[in-house]
Amino acid sequence: MGRKSILKDRKEKTKKVEQWTQAILPKLKYKDLGDLTMDDLAALMNKSKSTIYQYFTTKEEIFEYITQVRINNLNTYKDAITAEILQLDYHYETLATILTEGAKNISAFYLKQLQLHYPSAWKIIEGFLYGLLEDLKQFYLLGIENKLFKPVSTDLLIKMDEFFILQLITDDKFFNQSKETLESTIKDYMFLKFEGLMK
Repeated sequence: MGRKSILKDRKEKTKKVEQWTQAILPKLKYKDLGDLTMDDLAALMNKSKSTIYQYFTTKEEIFEYITQVRINNLNTYKDAITAEILQLDYHYETLATILTEGAKNISAFYLKQLQLHYPSAWKIIEGFLYGLLEDLKQFYLLGIENKLFKPVSTDLLIKMDEFFILQLITDDKFFNQSKETLESTIKDYMFLKFEGLMK
């Protein structure tokens, strides 16, 4: 039988903890997350295991935290888009920049691994993505109503976004074959979508 962990209070996570947990992401792009141990994660973060345990109890908790920090940063897209659409001065680059920042140092392989091995962390991403789809629908409706976009089917636009956002970003086979990065694919998708929509 394995040793039971003793529950104890963890230290409050600081900006430094945020920095060294986010800094691990480039090292995880092509790692099988299911094989990683706490020792592996500590080594990748250049921290001792005892330091890691001061802030986190499990690997799941580490990946949930890394994911939540990135999603919190991504939520800035909403204010930027709302301000532009209300001024009828929309530039697709705003959304593309924010989303590519969110995808920085992340691969489709990493996202697929997260989905497979850390479902609680993936749920954080999924919640954000479903929220993004809802916001995009409202955004298209506003854009069409304000004659910023062509009068096209918002249902079709959302269906396209749904495929891209919920399926393509975890399709590591597509990225292996195309040699594209997640960041460059997001930029291209946003360009095709919004330049095609503009009047």
